[in-house]
Amino acid sequence: MQLTASLLLAAVSAVAVCGAATRPRYGGVLRVEMRAAPAALDPASPMAPLVFEPLVRLDQTGSPQPWLAVSWQPEGTSRKWRFTLRPGVKLHDGSLLTAAVVQAALPAFAISVNGDAVILRADHGIAALLLDLSQANLVQTGPFRPGSFEPGSRAMFLANEDYWGGRPFLDSIEVRMGRALRDQLVDLELGKADVIEVAPADLRRASERARPVWSSSAVNLIALAFAPTRTVDPRLREAMALSLDRAAMRNVLLQKQGEITAALLPQWLSGYAFVFPAAPDVPRARTLVAALPASARSISLGYDPAMRAARSLAERAAVNARDAGLSVQVSPQNPQADVRLGELRVGSLDPLRALTAIAGALGLKSPSAAPDTATLYESERKLLDGYRVIPLFHLPDLYAASNHTRVFVPPVIAPLGAWCFDTIWLAP
Repeated sequence: MQLTASLLLAAVSAVAVCGAATRPRYGGVLRVEMRAAPAALDPASPMAPLVFEPLVRLDQTGSPQPWLAVSWQPEGTSRKWRFTLRPGVKLHDGSLLTAAVVQAALPAFAISVNGDAVILRADHGIAALLLDLSQANLVQTGPFRPGSFEPGSRAMFLANEDYWGGRPFLDSIEVRMGRALRDQLVDLELGKADVIEVAPADLRRASERARPVWSSSAVNLIALAFAPTRTVDPRLREAMALSLDRAAMRNVLLQKQGEITAALLPQWLSGYAFVFPAAPDVPRARTLVAALPASARSISLGYDPAMRAARSLAERAAVNARDAGLSVQVSPQNPQADVRLGELRVGSLDPLRALTAIAGALGLKSPSAAPDTATLYESERKLLDGYRVIPLFHLPDLYAASNHTRVFVPPVIAPLGAWCFDTIWLAP
C-alpha cells in the first residue's frame, strides 16, 4: 500500500512538473532576425501586425473574422455597410478608438461616420470590401507598442499592457535587421537569436535539434526574367524554358520546399496554376536551339546573391540550358545580363491585384479587369506568352525558432508572411 501511494505521489508530481513546464508564462525578450533592412516601420512590413490592426482579419481559410470591428450589416442598400467598432479599444497613445479615428486612418475608403459606427461603400460587393479591409492596417492598437527604431538596423517593440485582446506573454521583441541568412543560422545555433529566417537548403540543419519551424503560404515567386532592353530571340527564350528541370531543383536545392510552377500566381491563390505545363521538354528545346544561328545561342544570366538559393538555382538553370545546346554565362549582380533570376512577392490576397503588381514589377503590360477565374487565367496566359518571364517556384517564408520558444495559439506566421507573435511565450 505504501509503495502504491509512493508511486501515485510520484506520478502526480511528474504531471505537476510537466504542467508547470508547458504552461505559458509572462516575461522575456524575443530576439528576431531578418534579411530586410527597412528605413521605417511600414504597415506593409511583416512586423506591422505587432503594432497595427485592421477592422477585419481573415482566418486560415480566408473567411473574414471580426477584429477592430465586431460586426457589419447592410445600411439601407447593399452598397453601404455599417461597421460597429469594438468598444473600449485604446490606441497606443491612450486615446480611444472612435469612428472619427477610423475615418481619418483610411482615406482611401469612402467612409462616413454615424455615432460609434462607420459606414463604408461596397462598390464591388461586400466580399471585396472585407478583403480590402483585412489588408488595410489601420491604427496603432496592436499587442505591442513601438519602442526604439534604428533605420535598417534594429527595432524594439514593448508589450501593450492595455491591449484589448489581453497583454501578450512577451515583455518585448527585439528585431535585428539586415542580417544575412547564414549569419542568422549561426546566431540561432549560438543562442543569440530566438526566431530567424531560414533558407530551404538549411531547414534540415535548423531542425536537427527539434527546433520549431514555421512557414507562410507560398508567397514568393522565383522566376527568370529576360531584360526588356535586351534583344533575345524568342526561340532561345522558349528553349530555355523547356530545358529547365524544376523537379530536380526543388528536390535537391530547395529540400522539397515550395511548389513547382510555370505560373505567376500560386495555385492556392488562383486555383489554376497547375494548368501551365512545368515539365521539361529537352528534345523540343534542342530543336529550337538548332534552328538558331551559332551567334544567337549564348546568353548571360545574373542573380541577386542575397536571394535564397540564388547561386545554386542559377547554376543549375545554366546546366539545364547547356544540355539543350545553349551557352550560359552565370554572374551575380550583372546589370547587363540578358536574363535574371529574381524573387517577387505576392502582396495581396486579391488575385487580380497580385497579378497586376507582379506584371508591373516585371515590366509587363498590366492585365485587364478579371471578373472571373477564366478571364484572370486568360490575362495571365497572355503575360506568359513569348517566355519573357519563366516562373520556376513559389516558396513560402520559412522561419526556425529556438527550443525554448513556445506558441500558445498557432499560427504565428500569417498566409502572406505577417508576424503574429502575440501568442508566443518563452520557456525558462
